[in-house]
Amino acid sequence: MGIHNRMISPFYISHPFTLFMYYTALFSCIFIFKNPFIILSLFTACCLMAMCYSGMDKFLKSMKWIVLIGAAVLALNILLVHKGSSVMFYLFKNPITKEALIYGLYNMLMLMSVMTAFISFNTLLDSSKFLYLFSNILPKTSFVFDMALRYIPLFKKRASDLAAVQSVNSEKVNKSVREKIQTYGIYLKALTSWTLEEGMDTALSLKVKNYGTFNKVHYARYRYTLRDILLLSVFMAFTLFIYIAAILGNTGFTYYPVTASVGLKDFNLVLYGVTVLVIYLPFINEGIASLKRGFVKLWLQKR
Repeated sequence: MGIHNRMISPFYISHPFTLFMYYTALFSCIFIFKNPFIILSLFTACCLMAMCYSGMDKFLKSMKWIVLIGAAVLALNILLVHKGSSVMFYLFKNPITKEALIYGLYNMLMLMSVMTAFISFNTLLDSSKFLYLFSNILPKTSFVFDMALRYIPLFKKRASDLAAVQSVNSEKVNKSVREKIQTYGIYLKALTSWTLEEGMDTALSLKVKNYGTFNKVHYARYRYTLRDILLLSVFMAFTLFIYIAAILGNTGFTYYPVTASVGLKDFNLVLYGVTVLVIYLPFINEGIASLKRGFVKLWLQKR
């Protein structure tokens, strides 16, 4: 579930465009920065966002396959890339270099950061918010993209629901392979019919709401607050700043033939400080809101 009461979370109830610009800034940093130390800080932020807004259970379930994919990327880079001047050892007469290891760690962290960021992205920018943002500009594209984002989690949830019902009704515990295949076939048939039926209901609902026209209505209306305007200004200015820094060549990092020092100096240190401040801004916002609620609670108790 994440935070205990999402309605008192200042970042969760922010305007959808503010949330979208935050993730635009976050993904821009992940793909633009090449320093493994900065990528590690971004990966930590993605994990904290997922734990805070999506819940520890969902985060741990997702991390099981995210870690496996990251480890596979790291292993493939070490085994297939033999560039670099620092040879650690030989494996099947192929050199295993330190540069390939560090670059593999960078690729692993970058990929894991993107996948982890989508855990909280799907929670903060749910279906209604995503369609609210893009249905006016790109109605068909936004609808297809939204369906793609929610398809696998929804399909898995329905499959687990059907399996739970069948486990209660089933009398036989130990089944043969043939019986298991027949059972899974029944699950697939039920899931397919369920999905098609809901697709028809969704299409009728969108038709009633005049989706794809200028007269359509939204389930919820969002208004900008002063906090939204301030956060939006910070995220937009930071994203522009990051792209300017990338154009000027201040976000790169040398891996081959000799890996550069991971330490941050001069402008890169300032860039790292600004990046951490902006990317971790939701947690600062949540902390300030928690302190305000605590002070108000103490003040009411004294009265």
